[in-house]
Amino acid sequence: MNIKKVNWYNEELDEFYDEDKDNNGYIYGIYFYDNEVENHTEVEWFKTLEERDREFDILNSTNIQIM
Repeated sequence: MNIKKVNWYNEELDEFYDEDKDNNGYIYGIYFYDNEVENHTEVEWFKTLEERDREFDILNSTNIQIM
Protein backbone atom coordinates (compact mmCIF):
# COMPACT_ATOMS: atom_id res chain seq x y z
CA MET A 1 0.00 0.00 0.00
CA ASN A 2 1.18 3.54 -0.79
CA ILE A 3 0.20 6.77 0.94
CA LYS A 4 0.25 10.42 -0.07
CA LYS A 5 -0.42 13.67 1.82
CA VAL A 6 -3.16 15.77 0.23
CA ASN A 7 -5.02 19.01 0.83
CA TRP A 8 -8.73 19.51 0.10
CA TYR A 9 -8.10 22.72 -1.82
CA ASN A 10 -5.04 21.51 -3.73
CA GLU A 11 -7.14 18.57 -4.94
CA GLU A 12 -9.76 21.17 -6.02
CA LEU A 13 -12.47 19.31 -4.13
CA ASP A 14 -14.03 22.62 -3.08
CA GLU A 15 -14.84 23.15 -6.77
CA PHE A 16 -16.15 19.60 -7.21
CA TYR A 17 -18.75 19.61 -4.42
CA ASP A 18 -21.73 21.99 -4.58
CA GLU A 19 -22.28 21.80 -0.82
CA ASP A 20 -19.77 21.52 2.01
CA LYS A 21 -16.99 23.42 0.24
CA ASP A 22 -14.53 22.90 3.11
CA ASN A 23 -15.38 19.29 4.10
CA ASN A 24 -16.58 20.53 7.52
CA GLY A 25 -13.06 21.78 8.22
CA TYR A 26 -11.40 18.45 7.46
CA ILE A 27 -9.02 19.68 4.77
CA TYR A 28 -5.80 17.74 5.41
CA GLY A 29 -5.85 14.22 4.11
CA ILE A 30 -4.00 11.02 3.41
CA TYR A 31 -4.76 9.09 0.23
CA PHE A 32 -4.25 5.34 0.38
CA TYR A 33 -3.37 3.51 -2.82
CA ASP A 34 -3.64 -0.20 -3.44
CA ASN A 35 -0.50 -1.32 -5.27
CA GLU A 36 -2.65 -2.68 -8.09
CA VAL A 37 -4.93 0.36 -8.52
CA GLU A 38 -3.96 3.67 -10.11
CA ASN A 39 -6.42 5.87 -8.16
CA HIS A 40 -6.64 6.07 -4.38
CA THR A 41 -8.83 3.47 -2.75
CA GLU A 42 -9.27 5.18 0.63
CA VAL A 43 -8.88 8.62 2.15
CA GLU A 44 -8.70 9.84 5.73
CA TRP A 45 -9.31 13.53 6.51
CA PHE A 46 -8.07 15.60 9.47
CA LYS A 47 -8.87 19.08 10.77
CA THR A 48 -5.27 20.06 11.45
CA LEU A 49 -2.00 19.67 9.64
CA GLU A 50 -0.44 18.37 12.85
CA GLU A 51 -2.99 15.57 13.21
CA ARG A 52 -2.53 14.52 9.60
CA ASP A 53 1.26 14.62 9.77
CA ARG A 54 1.31 12.65 13.03
CA GLU A 55 -0.84 9.89 11.48
CA PHE A 56 1.26 9.98 8.30
CA ASP A 57 4.44 9.48 10.34
CA ILE A 58 2.87 6.53 12.16
CA LEU A 59 1.85 4.94 8.87
CA ASN A 60 5.26 5.65 7.38
CA SER A 61 6.94 3.85 10.28
CA THR A 62 5.03 0.69 9.34
CA ASN A 63 6.84 0.50 5.98
CA ILE A 64 3.96 1.76 3.87
CA GLN A 65 5.42 3.36 0.77
CA ILE A 66 5.11 7.14 0.40
CA MET A 67 4.09 8.57 -2.95
